[in-house]
Amino acid sequence: MRFIRLIFLGLTVFYAVTTVAQQPGKSLPIWQVGQLDIHHINTGQGNATFIVFPDGTSLLVDAGAINPIDWRTNKPRNIPVKPTNDRQAGEWIARYVRTSLRFKAEPVIDYAIITHFHDDHMGSPSNVTKRGAGGYVLTGITEVGEYIPIRKILDRGWPKYSYPRSFASDSMVANYRRFLNWQIQHKGLNVELFQAGRNDQITFVEQPKLSQNYPVEVRNLAVNGEIWTKVRNETWSLFPNLTTLQPAEYPNENMCSIAFQIRYGAFDYFSGGDIQGVLQFGSPPWHDVETPIANVAGPVDVQLVDHHGYADSENGTLLASLRPRVLVVPAWASSHPGRDVLERILSAQSYTGERDVFATNLQEEAKVAIRDLLPRLKSESGHVVIRVQPGGESYQVLILDDTNESFTVKAVHGPYRSQ
Repeated sequence: MRFIRLIFLGLTVFYAVTTVAQQPGKSLPIWQVGQLDIHHINTGQGNATFIVFPDGTSLLVDAGAINPIDWRTNKPRNIPVKPTNDRQAGEWIARYVRTSLRFKAEPVIDYAIITHFHDDHMGSPSNVTKRGAGGYVLTGITEVGEYIPIRKILDRGWPKYSYPRSFASDSMVANYRRFLNWQIQHKGLNVELFQAGRNDQITFVEQPKLSQNYPVEVRNLAVNGEIWTKVRNETWSLFPNLTTLQPAEYPNENMCSIAFQIRYGAFDYFSGGDIQGVLQFGSPPWHDVETPIANVAGPVDVQLVDHHGYADSENGTLLASLRPRVLVVPAWASSHPGRDVLERILSAQSYTGERDVFATNLQEEAKVAIRDLLPRLKSESGHVVIRVQPGGESYQVLILDDTNESFTVKAVHGPYRSQ
């Protein structure tokens, strides 16, 4: 009994020290060996998640920079860049990354993943004049690479960029490919095709021996409709053979998104890009990508909400499988999150137990649509940082001020016990 009391006392002291070190109003303490940090960066321009693994290896997932003109309406989006319009989103992301990696003498991004080819995940060259040394437009990931070195990029199209259709006429992908080619030739960049089922494409590279003390697995769950079977590295194809479809029936870009899961001890994190799971009337069943992924993922502690919480995401099967204690909504538009989506997320009919929902950048129109549900959200704006303690047994959620570069903590949530 005395031994149990000592353990409890030790945990209490540990949590108390951690909480004191991360008080609101103070700057986020620097990353320490053994910690897993997951930064959901808010620039108001789309997704950007920066991860620092327990050995210091780093991973950037997406770097959004939206086209200021909405292609659907041909009207200005008028969504301000955070923290200010003095710089573009890609540069702000790079500066945030440098601050996160201030424990290194020469910061570098070890891995970057582009989940799919949309501007709010990789950057649009339209209406942008800044150019890099290789002649490519600086936007999103191409701008991040201008300010901080990237060692390896994984995406869903390398090297042909031809599935499910050719990207030859796509200016965004063409600009991205110019960036890749120049970086390969002049900066030593490596590029790989992200492959579903594998768990060896992202590993410790800064201090590989620490993987014995702090074992982390990054499992590739899905890409281009290829889904992990949960047996070794085997996969199966959700999408039908393209020869059986008309071009208008091909999978859309969101369906092809990269999905992966990070496991660190008892802690699990899920990221699925813009996959969808709520079908429009008349759509074939294979348009639902969330359900087959739900069969091989979960439960998890933290989920990055699919497709920004748009109306076609977060179906009941996925929520029942993942059962996340914490959900992060990477919101930037008036439709993020959809009211029906938020109701499903918060409903005990989806799954029982507590859950905390954090949004990075709620627009005023979104707040009006979900006004009565707003009190149930833990944040409406700010960088959302998940800090997992060494070993993965517990974690905290810290909200950082996104109006400047101070890394000031606005709120501390937890500690949460990993499931």
